[in-house]
Amino acid sequence: MIASALFTWIQGADFYYNLHKQAVDLLPVGNGKTWMDVGCGPGLVARLAAEKGYQVMGIDSDPLMIRSAKRIAKRQGLSVDFKTGDVFNLPTASADVVSAASLLAVLENKTSGLNSLWQCVRQGGTLLIIEPTDQMTIENANQLIKSGLPRKRIQGLRMWATARQGNIVNPAIYKTLNAQSVDFMPLLNGLIGAWVIQK
Repeated sequence: MIASALFTWIQGADFYYNLHKQAVDLLPVGNGKTWMDVGCGPGLVARLAAEKGYQVMGIDSDPLMIRSAKRIAKRQGLSVDFKTGDVFNLPTASADVVSAASLLAVLENKTSGLNSLWQCVRQGGTLLIIEPTDQMTIENANQLIKSGLPRKRIQGLRMWATARQGNIVNPAIYKTLNAQSVDFMPLLNGLIGAWVIQK
């Protein structure tokens, strides 16, 4: 229950919302294509994808996260399906876009998690990974806050930086996929990265 409340709270921070919107906006308008957001938490990326015209399924292993995600999507009038599920048991070739935000860093076996996400992407589709970079330190977070970020729930950035110290995904892992292209976009002054990986 604490995790669900915390993630719902941080998703209301301007900096958090804005960087995830920028990441989702790297992809074209959905026009009814399918998007699966894995480790969706309270559903921010899933809702942003639905706003871009995708048919969206959000998956999370925590039933309380799914309950929060359903409640928020309903309140915002968005049609998004949410269900409990496991990153290691995803259906093969089931979505045009598969996304994972701040998921790989918390997995013990990052390679297996990434491969499972990749197998879920249809041929010609896209994998969108959003993860903190090695620039996500408390010092850099404090510097960015001093530079004038919007203040709403800004302490969430310090909490995020604290939680990710020493627990960052090595971006070389994305080169292990048999991908057509791997494009990187720095977000939040490089503290976060978005990797757009084409199959």
